[in-house]
Amino acid sequence: MWEFGAVLFSFIYFLIHVAIESSQIQTDLDKGYFWHVTDLHYDDSYGKSGQSCGFPVSNPGPFGNGSCDSPLRLIEDSIMTMAKIKPDVDFILWTGDNAAHIPTSEFSLKRNLYMIQTTTSAIKRKFPGTLVIPSYGNHDFFPADYTNGTETAFYDTVCRIWSSWIKDPEQMLTCRRGGFYSRLVSPKLRVLAVNTVLYLIENPKSRNLTDPSAQFEWLEETLTAAREAGEKVIVSAHVPPTIPSPSVFHWFYPQYQGRYVELMTRFSDVIVAHHYAHEHSDTFKILQRNDETGASPVFLAPSVTPLRGTKPSGEQFAHRNPGVRLVQYDRQTGRHLGYQQFYTNITEDNNLGKSKWDELYSFTNAYDVPDMSVSSLRKIYHKMAKPFGAFILQYCSFYSVTSTPDDVCTLEEQAAFWCGGQLTDLNKTNECINRYMKQDQNVL
Repeated sequence: MWEFGAVLFSFIYFLIHVAIESSQIQTDLDKGYFWHVTDLHYDDSYGKSGQSCGFPVSNPGPFGNGSCDSPLRLIEDSIMTMAKIKPDVDFILWTGDNAAHIPTSEFSLKRNLYMIQTTTSAIKRKFPGTLVIPSYGNHDFFPADYTNGTETAFYDTVCRIWSSWIKDPEQMLTCRRGGFYSRLVSPKLRVLAVNTVLYLIENPKSRNLTDPSAQFEWLEETLTAAREAGEKVIVSAHVPPTIPSPSVFHWFYPQYQGRYVELMTRFSDVIVAHHYAHEHSDTFKILQRNDETGASPVFLAPSVTPLRGTKPSGEQFAHRNPGVRLVQYDRQTGRHLGYQQFYTNITEDNNLGKSKWDELYSFTNAYDVPDMSVSSLRKIYHKMAKPFGAFILQYCSFYSVTSTPDDVCTLEEQAAFWCGGQLTDLNKTNECINRYMKQDQNVL
């Protein structure tokens, strides 16, 4: 009897072990990867007139200069690095801004389209069989920022350049109508490529509109259909709806800001994550209502261009190291498991005559969390609540795409990062900043 019991126990143990192994294998099989690359800002005049630089740059290095937008070599090197590190990804999020910051008087639509075609070709060469999901950035238009969805010839041209990726005729129609579409990347996971340039406060053509190109109508219909089909959704766009830090303002016009946040929080059960760009910095936020319901995680990827533009005084902002991001996710649920942030120092690259890309950090390791969920972001913000603590200072460093920032992160900047990362109401954010600077731990 004892022998039978021992055999039975061994058999049950074997079955459990096999089940665990099978589960682990299945879990491993369900893990996928995608790249997020953005803000390439190709300057075809780099090394000659350097029109994005704003002033003459002596001896511009082959991999770029902090006062200028990207030479083609930097763009191609960034994409080649992605292909070397992880060529077999499921898809690539490419969130816009391909033309350089060149004054309108020195620029043209033809040249703008040439830059979009050049960057598109560079990606296709290194990832010939990979699905790429591009979004429009404000510098993909000519003049920059100018669109209300009626630029039919322009949208038609660019959507045809990207047609091998968009494919579906219905999605091509919405791309041509206003620069937005969706792609199913796995049986139950959909990516929405949203044209948030239509809502940008620097866009004079949409100042007095309410729903340019009926994109809000499309968003609600698409999110509703995804919910009914049991799909999860990744939202990908250029301009974010969140509050930029350390400055505190809205990127969207008021009539779009509240409506976009309301829509995204209402469908937070469907949305697994948002990915944006535009700020040329590395950051993450929580998009949620004031009572912290309807929350979804938001991630902003740093730019490839080192240029960050100029202050109102005319002085240039400190440049950023170029970066590209590799995200791991669950193909079945869309749950974001973690990411690796890679970067290169163009000053060192120019001195060496070759580039050296390194991992700046791993999200889960650096912040000691299991994944990229809202729950994990809340834990991180809890750790960052202490001014001048290790976690908030680390966040400040990564925001600048470096582990050794040139400038000290001030208390005011820390407060803006902490509050702006969790709130979308400007008044509440400013009130939160005042409390944080008084080191009141119950700041929200």
